[in-house]
Amino acid sequence: MKTGNFILKTPDFYYLCNHIIKYYVMHVVIKDIEDPSEVKLLEDIQREVWKGEEIVVPSYVMIAAREVGGVLLGAYLDDKLIGFVFGFQGEFKGYRCMYSHQLAVLDPYQNYGVGTILKLKQREDALRRGFKLIVWTYDPLRSKNAILNINKLGCITNTYLPNHYGEMTDELNRGVPSDRFMVEWWIDSKWYFRRIRYKYYEDWNKDIHIILEARREEEDILPIYHGYLNRDTIGVEIPVDIDNVGRNPQEMKVTWRMRTREVFTELFSMGYIIVRYMLYKNHDYKGVYILKKGFNPEDPGSWI
Repeated sequence: MKTGNFILKTPDFYYLCNHIIKYYVMHVVIKDIEDPSEVKLLEDIQREVWKGEEIVVPSYVMIAAREVGGVLLGAYLDDKLIGFVFGFQGEFKGYRCMYSHQLAVLDPYQNYGVGTILKLKQREDALRRGFKLIVWTYDPLRSKNAILNINKLGCITNTYLPNHYGEMTDELNRGVPSDRFMVEWWIDSKWYFRRIRYKYYEDWNKDIHIILEARREEEDILPIYHGYLNRDTIGVEIPVDIDNVGRNPQEMKVTWRMRTREVFTELFSMGYIIVRYMLYKNHDYKGVYILKKGFNPEDPGSWI
């Protein structure tokens, strides 16, 4: 697969492509977006992906960020721009980092690994600039994002940001507090190299304490709190599809938001870190975040 002006033949590519190799990925070219007219096209991609106007980053802001060290990479299929990743330099927890503000792929091309390849190319670019850390936010209740960020890429997080962006009116976020995880992608760590070599879409069947259960009762998927037990490893379940959680989906989304906010905030304050997100073999309506106390990506031990 081409990326920029060379063929990507890293171990990351080969391990991931055991799972995501499909037509689109094999024909997608990843390269810097330099033409201002193409940067302008990214505004339309944002509108289509996020179904709103208020969260659209103007093209002139992207161009300005790129001029002072930002990253703006596009995914092209047959010369058509189908996705992009946009980020800029910053600092987090005292570490110099790249902040990845947006990753977007047009709907017809989603679920083919395009987003993953964009992130791997962003990682290459960051390493070339001397960065060891890339950070970004995502909605904790979006299972698809958890699969990409936590399991495919090997991100970790212990940072919960309540109502981070304030009230949002786009289709995906309307009426629900804009809580976010800030994930840390330690792109040259032992944990990164270990996770990138394992299956990212595994069934979870280990016996751990589930502090918050996603329980199906008739047409609703309810958050059931089971209380804290002092264990090194704890699970927090969420619905796989947060937009379809019951007879009153908007009300249930808010219920899930407030309950998970409480649980994650408590666990993070106690030293737990999210290290995995797994799907169940026999419960296709829910997934589970796996949290481990005192986890260190540079010394992960034998735990996977």
